[in-house]
Amino acid sequence: MTTDFPFDPPYKLAIDSPAGKRWVEVLADGSQVDTTPPATTLPPPGTQVDNAPRGGSGGGGPGSGAPSKAQAFLNVPFAEKDEAKRLGARWDPARKKWYVPNGVDAAQFSRWAV
Repeated sequence: MTTDFPFDPPYKLAIDSPAGKRWVEVLADGSQVDTTPPATTLPPPGTQVDNAPRGGSGGGGPGSGAPSKAQAFLNVPFAEKDEAKRLGARWDPARKKWYVPNGVDAAQFSRWAV
C-alpha cells in the first residue's frame, strides 16, 4: 500500500516500530534519515506563556493584578473552519476542538461559543 502525501519532500514522519515510535525525515530523493521530532510552533492549549513585555508600570507579570484570560473552546462547523482560523482561532488536535488563544478577543467568536 502506498501513501500519497499532499506535500512534497522533505518532511518528517513518525513511524511506529516494535522498538517504539521513531521519527524519520523523508528527503527529496525518497530516502529516509532518522531525525528528531519536529518543533512545535504553538504551546499546548491551556499553557500560559507570558514572555512578552506589557505596557504600564505594573509589568503585567504574576501578582500584577491582571488575571490571565483562560482560552475558550469553540463549536466550529467544518464548513466555517477557515473563517474561525482567519479570525485567530487555533485547532487543538488532542481535544479535536477549536479554541481562542490567550490574547485574542473572544467576542468575535461568540456565535461558536460552547
